[in-house]
Amino acid sequence: MRRRRLPEFTNNHERWLISYADFITLLFAFFVVMYSTSAVNKGNFRVLSDSIVRALGLPGLAFDTARPGDTGNQAIPTGVPSQRGEPIRVPLLAAANDAEVRESAEEPMSEQLRNVQGNLQSSLGDLLNEEQLQLAPDSKWLEIKIPANLLFPSGSRALLADAEPMIGRLAELLRAVPNDIVVQGHTDDQPIRNGLFPSNWELSTARAAAIVRVLEQEGIASQRLSAQGYAATRPVAVNDTEEGRAENRRVVLLVRDLIGGADDALGAGG
Repeated sequence: MRRRRLPEFTNNHERWLISYADFITLLFAFFVVMYSTSAVNKGNFRVLSDSIVRALGLPGLAFDTARPGDTGNQAIPTGVPSQRGEPIRVPLLAAANDAEVRESAEEPMSEQLRNVQGNLQSSLGDLLNEEQLQLAPDSKWLEIKIPANLLFPSGSRALLADAEPMIGRLAELLRAVPNDIVVQGHTDDQPIRNGLFPSNWELSTARAAAIVRVLEQEGIASQRLSAQGYAATRPVAVNDTEEGRAENRRVVLLVRDLIGGADDALGAGG
C-alpha cells in the first residue's frame, strides 16, 4: 500500500504579531482606565462639599481646582471668586475642631456623669488633695489623670506596689457605674533606652494595657474597657524641661458618658 505522507509544518515567523497586538490592546485599555479614574466631576464634588459645609454649619475654604499643580495648600476665603471659575468649597479642619470644642464646652455634663464625678471626689479626696489624681470634667467624658511616676518605674510597664491600691480604689468606684472606660498611655518625647520596648509607642500602649488588666481583675467587665497608646504625640506641657516631661508622662482614664462620647473620647486625653 502507498504510505500516506504527513503534511509538512513550516515555522511561521509572524506569530509575534499576535502577542504584540494583545499587548497593545491591554496597554490601550490600561490608559483608558487611568484617564477615566483621574477625571473628576467638579459638579458632583461641589455638591458634595457644599452639602458637608451646610450640614456642619462650618466656614469653608475655596480651592481653585483648575489651577495646574495646585495641591490645595493655597486657599482663599469662601465666597471669593477664582480667576478660573467658581471655587469649590471644602470644610476647614481647624474650624471643625474649634466648633467641636465650642459645642463640647456649651453642652452641659449629664446628670449621670456628674454623679460619677461627685462620687470620685468624695471617695478619693485624699488623692486629689495630694495631686496624685486629677479630675477634668467634660460634657461627654470624665478625665482621670494619673502621673506615670506614681504607677510605673522608668521605662517599665510593671506596676509599682504602691500603685495597685490606688487602682483598686478607682476600680471599686468605677465598677458600680455602667460607663465605658478608655485607658490612655502617654510618654514624653525622650527616646526609650532599654531592650524591653523599641519605642514609646509600645511603652505607652503596654502601660495602658497594664491598667486595663488590673481594672478587669478588680471586677470591671472587659467589654467596658479599652487601651490606647499615644506615645509623645499629645503633650500637655513642653518637653524642654524635666517638669514638663514629667507632666507629659501620664496615664489617663476616660469615663465616657452613656449618651454620646463614644467616638469623641478617642480625641481626648489631655
